[in-house]
Amino acid sequence: MELEIKLFASLRKFNQELERIEVDDGITILELFDKAGIPPSEVAIVLVNGRHAALDQPLHDGETVAAFPPIAGG
Repeated sequence: MELEIKLFASLRKFNQELERIEVDDGITILELFDKAGIPPSEVAIVLVNGRHAALDQPLHDGETVAAFPPIAGG
Protein backbone atom coordinates (compact mmCIF):
# COMPACT_ATOMS: atom_id res chain seq x y z
CA MET A 1 0.00 0.00 0.00
CA GLU A 2 1.09 3.60 -0.47
CA LEU A 3 1.11 6.33 2.18
CA GLU A 4 1.85 10.04 2.02
CA ILE A 5 4.20 11.38 4.70
CA LYS A 6 4.51 15.03 5.65
CA LEU A 7 7.39 15.96 7.93
CA PHE A 8 7.45 19.42 9.49
CA ALA A 9 10.16 21.69 10.89
CA SER A 10 13.19 19.82 12.28
CA LEU A 11 11.81 16.39 11.30
CA ARG A 12 12.62 17.13 7.66
CA LYS A 13 16.29 16.53 8.42
CA PHE A 14 15.57 12.80 8.75
CA ASN A 15 14.29 12.45 5.22
CA GLN A 16 14.00 15.52 3.02
CA GLU A 17 12.96 13.62 -0.10
CA LEU A 18 10.26 11.42 1.45
CA GLU A 19 6.73 12.24 0.33
CA ARG A 20 5.27 8.83 -0.48
CA ILE A 21 6.26 5.40 0.73
CA GLU A 22 5.27 1.84 -0.14
CA VAL A 23 4.67 -0.30 2.96
CA ASP A 24 2.96 -3.54 3.98
CA ASP A 25 -0.74 -3.54 4.80
CA GLY A 26 -1.48 -2.95 8.49
CA ILE A 27 1.80 -1.21 9.31
CA THR A 28 1.58 0.94 12.44
CA ILE A 29 2.77 4.53 12.71
CA LEU A 30 5.68 3.41 14.90
CA GLU A 31 6.73 0.83 12.28
CA LEU A 32 6.39 3.46 9.56
CA PHE A 33 8.70 5.84 11.44
CA ASP A 34 11.24 3.03 11.88
CA LYS A 35 11.14 2.20 8.16
CA ALA A 36 11.49 5.89 7.22
CA GLY A 37 14.37 6.50 9.66
CA ILE A 38 12.42 8.91 11.90
CA PRO A 39 13.16 8.53 15.64
CA PRO A 40 9.82 8.43 17.51
CA SER A 41 11.42 10.37 20.36
CA GLU A 42 11.71 13.36 17.99
CA VAL A 43 7.97 13.35 17.20
CA ALA A 44 5.50 15.19 19.46
CA ILE A 45 2.32 15.18 17.36
CA VAL A 46 1.12 12.72 14.74
CA LEU A 47 -1.93 13.26 12.55
CA VAL A 48 -3.47 10.73 10.20
CA ASN A 49 -5.76 12.35 7.66
CA GLY A 50 -5.85 15.45 9.88
CA ARG A 51 -6.78 13.64 13.13
CA HIS A 52 -4.59 12.93 16.14
CA ALA A 53 -3.22 9.39 16.14
CA ALA A 54 -1.37 7.06 18.50
CA LEU A 55 1.90 5.40 17.49
CA ASP A 56 0.29 1.94 17.59
CA GLN A 57 -2.48 2.91 15.13
CA PRO A 58 -2.55 0.70 12.02
CA LEU A 59 -2.49 2.56 8.71
CA HIS A 60 -4.48 1.99 5.51
CA ASP A 61 -3.77 2.54 1.83
CA GLY A 62 -3.86 6.15 0.72
CA GLU A 63 -3.71 7.74 4.17
CA THR A 64 -1.66 10.84 4.93
CA VAL A 65 0.59 10.85 7.99
CA ALA A 66 1.81 14.22 9.28
CA ALA A 67 4.50 14.43 11.98
CA PHE A 68 5.47 17.46 14.04
CA PRO A 69 8.38 17.89 16.48
CA PRO A 70 8.02 19.51 19.92
CA ILE A 71 7.52 23.22 19.50
CA ALA A 72 8.83 25.87 21.88
CA GLY A 73 8.14 29.53 21.91
CA GLY A 74 6.73 32.34 23.88
